[in-house]
Amino acid sequence: MLKTLKIFFFLFLALSAFVYAFAEMPKESNENIVARVNGAVITKDDLALETNKIIPQTYYHGNVSQEKRKEAEKKALENLINNELFYQEAKKQGIKADKDAVKKMLEATKKRYPSEEAFNQALKKQNLTISIFEEKIEKILLVDMILQKEVMITFTEQDISDYYNNNKAKFMLPESVKLKYIWIKRDPTMPDSEKSAGAKADEAMSELKAGKDFSEVAQKYSADASRVMGGDIGFIHSGRLPEEVESIAYKLKTGDISGKIKTDKGYHIIRVDDRRPAKLMQFEEIKDKLKKELTESRQEERRNTLVERLRNEAKVEILLQD
Repeated sequence: MLKTLKIFFFLFLALSAFVYAFAEMPKESNENIVARVNGAVITKDDLALETNKIIPQTYYHGNVSQEKRKEAEKKALENLINNELFYQEAKKQGIKADKDAVKKMLEATKKRYPSEEAFNQALKKQNLTISIFEEKIEKILLVDMILQKEVMITFTEQDISDYYNNNKAKFMLPESVKLKYIWIKRDPTMPDSEKSAGAKADEAMSELKAGKDFSEVAQKYSADASRVMGGDIGFIHSGRLPEEVESIAYKLKTGDISGKIKTDKGYHIIRVDDRRPAKLMQFEEIKDKLKKELTESRQEERRNTLVERLRNEAKVEILLQD
């Protein structure tokens, strides 16, 4: 039996995609086979269906280039091979699908059609019977069940706490500074761009030295998007700004304004408004996020290990032509 509504939802989507893909497709033949997994065949039709499921998940629109479609096909074929291996492993371990779950998915799929007759016509068009269709449902369920058994993992709060305590260095927030920022952009396509940018930076510095509000000067001179907020870019830590700017930011005292700082992008002027020392994130702040990240990471590791083992034990023939 499926353990959660979320799992059922994804299985339902997978099955619905299969049903709605019904069309006049060629019967299985050597020309239509793209792979064999321990003798079980994967057809061009299977591949087309899986590819068409992947494309909208990966790209913003369905009109993808031939190159991108080839990439999606490659991923789709991997998915199909892995799912066949999972199914075969479930059968090997003697796992059986719950009959009530099969019936529930069958009835849910029927409801996506305007009538039971329309559903039966879709089956007939594909030369399928209810019993064959139920076998396909069972396969989806068995794949899910073997993944739950071999891949799913649950961490207790104590597990998460132990991980946190043993890896505290990972949860240190680095020192950060709160800055207001002006960027005088140098346009390399323009003649004398460095000279004009330098002159503009000098003008901005003159206004700041004369006591003009930094926010007003930023709005007037800065090419950075933060100019609309008076140059306020909030707290930053290493990696956000050019290295030349950051190195000076961490040396300034709160309230200090830098001179003009030259980089290959132009000139920069900063003011330090506040500082935060390095800080250890507290367990209560991050435990939920940490549990999610650890769970996803470990499950991905376990899935990859399972795939590697099954691949090593299997005979997989890929017949798809590039």
